Amino acid sequence: MTTIPINTTRQMKQKNIMLVASTLKSLSSATKGDISAQTGLSLATCGTILNELCSKGEIIEESIDESRGGRPAKRYIYNSNYFSILSIYIEGNDTSGVISSSLRSADGKTIVEYDKIYTDLTEDTLLAQIQEFADKFSNIKAIGLGLPGVIVDGKILTCDITCLEGLAITELLSNRFGVFVQVGNDMNYTAFGFYRNHCRNINEPIAYIFMPPRHCAGCGIVISGKMLRGASQFAGEVSKLPFYDNLGSKINSHYELVQQRLIYITSSLIAMINPVTIAISGEHISQNCIAELSAQLLKKFDCKHIPRFVYRDDIKYDYHNGISEYTLDAYNNFRVFEI
Repeated sequence: MTTIPINTTRQMKQKNIMLVASTLKSLSSATKGDISAQTGLSLATCGTILNELCSKGEIIEESIDESRGGRPAKRYIYNSNYFSILSIYIEGNDTSGVISSSLRSADGKTIVEYDKIYTDLTEDTLLAQIQEFADKFSNIKAIGLGLPGVIVDGKILTCDITCLEGLAITELLSNRFGVFVQVGNDMNYTAFGFYRNHCRNINEPIAYIFMPPRHCAGCGIVISGKMLRGASQFAGEVSKLPFYDNLGSKINSHYELVQQRLIYITSSLIAMINPVTIAISGEHISQNCIAELSAQLLKKFDCKHIPRFVYRDDIKYDYHNGISEYTLDAYNNFRVFEI
């Protein structure tokens, strides 16, 4: 996420509010003293912020701890129903695929998930799916959308679902549903979701390769907790590497083609960003496939350069987790610093 410079008293206060709220989420329940100890903020500052968050309904005063002498301490919990985040992604092409939706609470817990198979996708198909959730859940305050394409400044430049190309998707959804909207690339979100679950606080590069059955391979990269998008949002488009489409005459099976592409893609990543971990998922990918890949890479690189490989049998959880986590971070920054 973008680091917001703290250069005014108001911004410092808002930063402290975010710190107290996130700390309370991580602790499940806590007293003012607990939060002060965790954040390093004074008891007076924590008390003021807790009172403000209580008045808004973002946190709830749960109980009062037994007194050990003096005034008993109030205990607080984060209100998971304060708002919800809708994570939604489209996988497929113009004529067939799936719209996958996951609704999460303000503290990141999954409320409901739903997949809808589509044929002949249109803009209206997507809007109808979101409207269905908006009608059932009135406290949706942010929507995160993942797409297999390049999105710049809220506009879809290229996409596997070509009918969406050229659409100013962020503006469209924001105007239609009146909520905060975050739109991004499928592999960036998937890599970010994997990072948050399995590599949080690791600063070294993390990569995630997906080999889908019907489309070109994609790759997402996270460095120091931030997505690597590139100057024109094109980073990770590994199918544009020069070898990608030039292996056909040398290959005897589709499995072998996948393996050779993986060897070239991972070799490129090792040479360029030297990742500590690479997650791999997709068609013809298995734990055995990854073992073979490691053996082949050892013929080209010293063992100290070989990353840890992690097999993922499906990208769905990582994908939704990345959309939800990134959108939640962005929305929290928006509502605290910009509203």
